[in-house]
Amino acid sequence: MNQQNLKRSCFIFAACATVGVRAADLPLMPIAAHGVSVQVVATGLEDPRGLLFGPDQRLYVAEAGTTESIFTGPPPPPPKEPPTRTRCEVYWPVGPAAPGYSGQISRINRDGSVSIVAGGLPSFAANMLIGGDRMGVSAVAFRGSQLYAIDTGAGCSHGHPGEPNAVYRVSKNGTAAPVADLSAYLRSHIDTKNPADGDFEPDGTWFNLVRAFGAFYATEPNHGVLVRIDDNGKVTLVADLYKAVRQIDGDGDHTYSALIQHDGAFYVGTLGRINDGFTGAVYRVDRDGSNVRQIVAGLHGVLGIAFDSEDRLYVLETTGPTPAPPLTDPSVGRLVRVEHNGSLKPIVTNLSFPTALIAGPRNDLYVSNCGYHCDDISKVPTSRPSLRTGQVLRICVNDEESECHDD
Repeated sequence: MNQQNLKRSCFIFAACATVGVRAADLPLMPIAAHGVSVQVVATGLEDPRGLLFGPDQRLYVAEAGTTESIFTGPPPPPPKEPPTRTRCEVYWPVGPAAPGYSGQISRINRDGSVSIVAGGLPSFAANMLIGGDRMGVSAVAFRGSQLYAIDTGAGCSHGHPGEPNAVYRVSKNGTAAPVADLSAYLRSHIDTKNPADGDFEPDGTWFNLVRAFGAFYATEPNHGVLVRIDDNGKVTLVADLYKAVRQIDGDGDHTYSALIQHDGAFYVGTLGRINDGFTGAVYRVDRDGSNVRQIVAGLHGVLGIAFDSEDRLYVLETTGPTPAPPLTDPSVGRLVRVEHNGSLKPIVTNLSFPTALIAGPRNDLYVSNCGYHCDDISKVPTSRPSLRTGQVLRICVNDEESECHDD
């Protein structure tokens, strides 16, 4: 793969193969800093992504699933459709997309067992040439006692012409129905992302879902937009982050991944891109999107943000600076705390491809670990099956300012 195509391959996760580690060794053992404890809450998950405690005080997990990709190497196939905003194709080397129905939502019970709440949801896998990254259910949220999820494994460019990327309402019987068509929104609204870019995603790669201010909010990393989704399914733009951040640092295409609401504002993290060493940052966005400012720099591959009861900011990094090949080293994921002087204090290191972070109810923190690329690569490029070794970790920081407790 030439360098230009490699640069364009990063839409959420882009890589070639996990190097230097046997499949049996994944996930690696996390390394905790002094005064920090790490507990495995659940395992056996399938590319776990977003986490959320429900009104029943149980933890819900979005899972991208186990859909396997196909290997399409060079020379690249000619595009089937021109580079329009409405095309139904993801270009090589990210595509062609392989569709499936392995996305799901699980609930972690108090004894650590895992129950599937909704399964068989649309999913897809990118070209195995860049790692076969899976997309399915990426985040969950509640409106009262009603469960919702955002599915990014659907849409016609991902092989699901009749099922859009959308916010889905999940029924008690495990079925899910779209209530806000996010594919249609991206196709009908012009944003800063150029549809001629090689990594353009017509249906988007929606990565989060937050309930705040009487509505749902989500960012789309590839297009760089923050949107509001009302309870009638209407989608409106809050901020074109690509455009706003470009005014701050001269560029804007940073892959807007993590999203939380805190103290009346939104906080957005960036994964970064291959060509900038996955340089990441955290931005504060006013509730109405009118002001965007950077509050933390010096990060890499941000996929999670959380605040503790002392109002201290924690950031989950899924990668380090310029590993080669990119996003293949399962030992560089880490959780850091942003200290008052702006320095970054490592809290947990040696995380294996972590994908999500939330603050728990007892001043603890929860992380999705082995959220991608924990696969059996012994038969690549013929196949790359998931090891189904995704975890949820509970992290307790016992120091002079913060302490978390068990019941």
